[in-house]
Amino acid sequence: MIISIDVYNNKVVRLYKGSLDFITYFGYLYEYIDFYSKINIKKIHIVFLDNIFKKKYTNFSLNKNIKIQIGGNINDIKVINFYSKKNVKKFVLSSILIEKFKFKKIFSYYKKRILIGIDCYKNYFYINGWKTNTKIEFYKIYNYIINIGIKSIIYTNIENDGTLKGVKLNIKNIKNYINLSKLTISGGISDEKNALFIKYNYNCNIILGISIYKFLIKISLLC
Repeated sequence: MIISIDVYNNKVVRLYKGSLDFITYFGYLYEYIDFYSKINIKKIHIVFLDNIFKKKYTNFSLNKNIKIQIGGNINDIKVINFYSKKNVKKFVLSSILIEKFKFKKIFSYYKKRILIGIDCYKNYFYINGWKTNTKIEFYKIYNYIINIGIKSIIYTNIENDGTLKGVKLNIKNIKNYINLSKLTISGGISDEKNALFIKYNYNCNIILGISIYKFLIKISLLC
């Protein structure tokens, strides 16, 4: 299980279905990083919302004991180089998939450090901060990613993200997709029971957000 930190204006926040109209603030990024380091959290998933909504790249320094993967409008080699100098290990790409020339260039340099985010609403792939429906179905974008040799994929159900209503895997034959890749599930995990059911019934990793911040899941599960 991986803890997620959404960052906006250098503060840890959670959104409801990806909307800034429904934002909850929890504290400053560095406070959470220091705390997670002290309790021996090994890996964190960070989304820089400023990158998405302001087109402004967040400058930060990081404890080297924590492995970081980041997302949020990662769409250029210069951006990856910028964050690489700050000890970021993995990069989550999503919207850039539609710009095949730019994506292939990044892929050629950073293949081993790339994860792909497939964010879906009613099984259609959404980009640009979940504002644009590509009209591409999940299975088509998934097959494209697998065929070019990327196995690490994060699937988010937009309908459930930030709702605490429990994960809904609306993908037909989801276990087949999990068996072909290193699939991580995100969006809507409600409590410890829901998290463990997804992890062990589907044999995949999960990303936890607001369920951690509202103390619905023991943080000791991540240590």
